[in-house]
Amino acid sequence: MATASRPCLRALVGDDEAFLAEHWEQRHLLDRGAPGRADDFAALLRSSDLLELVAERGLRSPFFRLVRDGAGLPASGYLRSAGAGHTTVHDLANPGRIAEEIWAGATLVGQALQRTWPPLRDFCAALAGELGHRVQANAYLSPPDAEGFDLHYDTHDVFVLQVEGTKQWSVHAAADHLPHRRRRGAPPPRFGEPVWDGGLEPGDCLYLPRGFGHRARTSGEPSLHLTVGVLALTWRHVLRRLADLLPEQDDALRRALPPGALTDEAPERFDEAWDEFRSLLVERLATFDPTPVRERLQQDVWSAHPPPGAADELARAVRGAVPGPSDAMVLRHGSLERHEWTEAGVVLVRRDRVVRLPAAAAPLVRRLLAGDPVRADDAAHGLDVDSALVVVRRLFREGLLERAAG
Repeated sequence: MATASRPCLRALVGDDEAFLAEHWEQRHLLDRGAPGRADDFAALLRSSDLLELVAERGLRSPFFRLVRDGAGLPASGYLRSAGAGHTTVHDLANPGRIAEEIWAGATLVGQALQRTWPPLRDFCAALAGELGHRVQANAYLSPPDAEGFDLHYDTHDVFVLQVEGTKQWSVHAAADHLPHRRRRGAPPPRFGEPVWDGGLEPGDCLYLPRGFGHRARTSGEPSLHLTVGVLALTWRHVLRRLADLLPEQDDALRRALPPGALTDEAPERFDEAWDEFRSLLVERLATFDPTPVRERLQQDVWSAHPPPGAADELARAVRGAVPGPSDAMVLRHGSLERHEWTEAGVVLVRRDRVVRLPAAAAPLVRRLLAGDPVRADDAAHGLDVDSALVVVRRLFREGLLERAAG
């Protein structure tokens, strides 16, 4: 079996194969990294970047918030209103009030920064492609002698990237093994003794499986760290997608429960129906093609991350310069996630859309997939010029084609 390429994961943990075998979902890992990794982390986000986003670029709540001593501060205390066209928004940062809270020990948190900061957007999208799970990024900027959160755990795996300053951490083994969501009204978890106590310095990376307890505090200097969170797709998600797809292919799974199966007077009716359903499910799963499940799960991951070149796609629409008959066009690198040949034609899948073309377009698409330039006025693809131009312009507008170099 070919070894997967995981440059982003290796940048965080070093030996990615050992990490996946010995630590992933199992136990924490501290990786001090190679010299120079502090600069790599700083290239993702610096404290000056976060402050500029919040104070000068109109970042809106809840993409930022303030926390102190284990609790979030009321947003009304540090937000302001401003006009935007004919609308007034009420969730912009009030820099003066935020500064007051930071002087009083508050931590400034940037949330879901993969949606607002390009270096984190690109890194999270690449890591999501390597892991097959959605990835998010938060930032925590703390003044000296501050603690943002009490001892707690997250319901997603976390890579902690120390960017600036130092921070003291306490890590506890999971009290709730692989939690998938917080249970409302449940008592707080009881953590045992710490499994690791220590400080993180710039360039250090700490991996925490979901459920592991942790808390962190600054000492005599400010600190900035990033948390790269992995929102895992689990077998629970597979079951949900399977439940969506199986009934589409089998009308027996669309039948109603037998009348009276849920009455307390005859519980055996449900037991009998359950036995029939279980046998039917085992039989259907034995021949079920899992490809549609995998593709829908892939779409779940892709939908959380913008497709590459999204801004370029908008720029092409603004320019309005569509390809002409003699323009040589090629497939845009990284634009196509997968393709599928069907009796009706070809299905081209991007992260954010599906493009369906008729069978007559198949020779043209095959040339594109082979890396060859295609021109609408080239008879080699088997279409007349007008028909080929319709296909080429459609693929160009969908962000799948670009003009060939030269």
